[in-house]
Amino acid sequence: MFYKVLPIVEKEVINNKYFIITFTNFEMAEQSCPGQFFKLKGLEQEFPILPRPFSVFKKEDSKLSFLIKVVGTATKNLSQLKIEERVALLGPLGNGFQIHNGKKVLIVSGGIGYAPLNFLRDGLNKADNEITFFHGGKNANDVFSKNIRIYTEDGSIGEKGLVTDGVEEFLSQNQIDVVYTCGPENMLRKVKEICEGFKTKLYMSMETVMACGIGSCCGCAIKVEENGKPVYKKVCKDGPVFDGYKIV
Repeated sequence: MFYKVLPIVEKEVINNKYFIITFTNFEMAEQSCPGQFFKLKGLEQEFPILPRPFSVFKKEDSKLSFLIKVVGTATKNLSQLKIEERVALLGPLGNGFQIHNGKKVLIVSGGIGYAPLNFLRDGLNKADNEITFFHGGKNANDVFSKNIRIYTEDGSIGEKGLVTDGVEEFLSQNQIDVVYTCGPENMLRKVKEICEGFKTKLYMSMETVMACGIGSCCGCAIKVEENGKPVYKKVCKDGPVFDGYKIV
């Protein structure tokens, strides 16, 4: 884990909801694994006080990129920063995905849940996995790539409906070894339900509010099952990636 103040070296505005910012730092990039996250805050921004967590979207040599959705003051502030303006970064934080080798893999993302799974796809490709990628959103603004199977609730791009509709159909017709998923809670609940029916190994990256990001404040605790008993785990430190079947 590192704390560094870095200038934005690249910025891409996707639409009025999403943007990508990129930083360069060899140490941070070298230690970042798919599923981990960083805490980010513009150096000159006084409010909100706490930095916000963002999954690593892409790693390329010494470059780290973050796909960010504008949802409140902190993300709006970040969206207004320009190239060469400085941002404080803390990370990499949390535990990432377990990457298997030579498996048939299904990736399922919803909305901004696409970010960590895009990085994961690169790692899975290097490990010689056969990958199918499903992504869902409310409309075309929530889609970031056309080289995957897309579902939108309004049918503005891809197939009309929920991404979980496609998951159920796909698993009924294909033998899949591992499912990786990240997205809204309702989507994750449905993916878990579907995977249970097919007894498919499942990894979930959880999205939740994080204050400290290092396991001190316990504000991001979720209930999981261990040895048949419910216990609480911290998403920022014990996750954000969990065995999907253990999440209550």
